[in-house]
Amino acid sequence: MIKQLFKYIAAGCLVTAMMVACKKSDSFLDKRQTESLTEQMVFSDSAKTLSFLTDLYAYTGMDLIHNRYTLITSAVGNDYACMEDMTSHSVSYYSDPQASFITGASTARNYFTTNYYKTYYQKIRAANQYIKKVKGSPLSVGMQLRTSAEARYLRAWYYAQLVRYFGGVMLVGDTIYSDLSTPIDYKRNSYKECIDYIVAECDKATADLPAAVDQPAADYGRITQGMCMALKARMLVTAASPLYNGNPISTDGQLQPLISYSASYDANLWQKAADACKAVMNSNNYSLYETASIPGTRAGYSFWKLFLLRKNSEYIMPYMMGYNTNLEGAWFPVSRGGSGWSTPSQNLVDAFGMANGKATSSPGSGYDPKFPYNNRDPRFYNSIIYNQATVYNNSTKKMDPVDIFKTWQGTLSADGLQAYSTKTGYYSRKMCNDSTGKYTNTQRVYPVIRYAEILMGYAEAMNELNGPTPEVYDIVKSIRKRGGILPGADNMYGLDAGMSKEAMRGIIRNEYEVEFAYEGHWYYDTRRWKTAEVTENRPIQGMMVTKQQDNSFTYQTITALNAVFLYPKMYFAPLPFDEVNKSATLLQNPGW
Repeated sequence: MIKQLFKYIAAGCLVTAMMVACKKSDSFLDKRQTESLTEQMVFSDSAKTLSFLTDLYAYTGMDLIHNRYTLITSAVGNDYACMEDMTSHSVSYYSDPQASFITGASTARNYFTTNYYKTYYQKIRAANQYIKKVKGSPLSVGMQLRTSAEARYLRAWYYAQLVRYFGGVMLVGDTIYSDLSTPIDYKRNSYKECIDYIVAECDKATADLPAAVDQPAADYGRITQGMCMALKARMLVTAASPLYNGNPISTDGQLQPLISYSASYDANLWQKAADACKAVMNSNNYSLYETASIPGTRAGYSFWKLFLLRKNSEYIMPYMMGYNTNLEGAWFPVSRGGSGWSTPSQNLVDAFGMANGKATSSPGSGYDPKFPYNNRDPRFYNSIIYNQATVYNNSTKKMDPVDIFKTWQGTLSADGLQAYSTKTGYYSRKMCNDSTGKYTNTQRVYPVIRYAEILMGYAEAMNELNGPTPEVYDIVKSIRKRGGILPGADNMYGLDAGMSKEAMRGIIRNEYEVEFAYEGHWYYDTRRWKTAEVTENRPIQGMMVTKQQDNSFTYQTITALNAVFLYPKMYFAPLPFDEVNKSATLLQNPGW
């Protein structure tokens, strides 16, 4: 038995000004409490009731927020903890917990998800409070039903986040656990039970929520039917994937149910995933965002513009924020007014193919290693700042080339900002407004779930069921077309005719990597595909750029950092040491 977890979630249930005074107050959140409001005070006032609900949304964007490690202490985000990226904000490359994670030295004490575990359970408890107490609030019956459904979805969302990291976790149902003197049977539910619960909760919430097209403009960002359907689809695609569907990483009779949906392969799981994705598609509420390019603008204009719009046809679940320059300030090089925080790896750069849709290694691709950035997939140009890439310069008031070679690692730049220099020869520009400079606010919100993911999930599921049918081809081509890939004379967007299931699987996985770079997918995808033991167990590479006397450049791939992925333990995050250490019934994940 253990009560420690519920000390965290009981004490931390109400964050910001809407905190409710809890019976025990020994958690870190209580130390920040500035005012104490009882449940009666909160749920007897309409504004306070809705503010309580609003606070439940606070951590739904944790996979995308670039500075989320400052929001949840000691938790660094997953794009800085995998092959997509290296942070360049430290001369020593990394600090813990990222350093330990990327080099395989993490323990259950310092893993980067430790505080996610506590925080997400706090939100789950708060959702339970809302569902129970809103019935006695002054809100209308209709508003009570709708907002209760929002809380139900958000509870499912936080469970989904826990399950994606840890596998099966404890489901607390509607219980609030206010009385900590009551013994708690603290043990994990199976992975299957957790997935089935999340799916059922999404279905139940859908009935009392509006469709996206029926939602008033002022409510944009609040939970809709489409969000419920999309989360359901995401989690069923995950459950059908190799890590969870047959051949589990542990055959221990106690651990195996916690980390897999089915011990033997079940093709029907892919059918369920396909059906869930198709339901979103058939709702006709969403579509890939495509708009006509303005003459003279960049290739892949729609892909670039998508992320600068607050609302568009593709965003299913946005993470709301005000006008901001957050990404430009964090990611752009110092010469463009940024801090150069994010430095994409050569591994990610290599995933981007050519404008004709061919991989750089494919015959007929046109790739020239002497000019490695010519004629690439337009999504590359809209995601990566490379040597001589043009980015708006506030000093000259025009688009100027960025001189990556001036700020290479280990060389003190003229302004003395060695700590801010790229470690890989690249900077990120994904979702950035790179045509007007850092100091122009952008009205963007972050895409927590967008329609492209649903299309890719459907294509993946159908390929696993039936191989590369024309429907699968059409979806992949539509993603590439919107990204700016050229159709070619055969209108195949670089795809070969008559591919095998295995070949199309490779294409689909590569599309995930380049389409969703910096959107918080890669960490989860490499694990659900059970490929991380290869893709994450190799050096993080960079590009050494050298300027010649004739002003040309030479390029040499180098190792920026040796990464380690320990099998099987790193497929799942460890439950926090303190929780497992205090419970005889809470099982730790394999290898930890």
